[in-house]
Amino acid sequence: MASYDYIEKTVKVSRREFLGVLGVGAAVLWTGAYVATDLIQDRTKYIKMRTASLYRDDFKATVRQSHNNSSLNKMYKSFAGEPLSPLSEELFHTKYIDRTKLGGMS
Repeated sequence: MASYDYIEKTVKVSRREFLGVLGVGAAVLWTGAYVATDLIQDRTKYIKMRTASLYRDDFKATVRQSHNNSSLNKMYKSFAGEPLSPLSEELFHTKYIDRTKLGGMS
């Protein structure tokens, strides 16, 4: 068996250097946390404003149900046939895609 003589070099850090590095690290963490909470608050504020405007628009609308909307009924009569027809399903309705399996996420 081989014998290894390995001596670690001692690292000497003064108290002032340690506190300086610790302070910089704390500042970086604080800034990141501040930015993250600011983004979350802005997003929440935007969602509340968007929700309020949708409710306001819905309250002002004369026709609130899509099956009573005259322009939608006219479009179905002239173009898509009837609701839930194969053509209208293909053009107007969304399809669910399971995105959990994309990109290696499981």
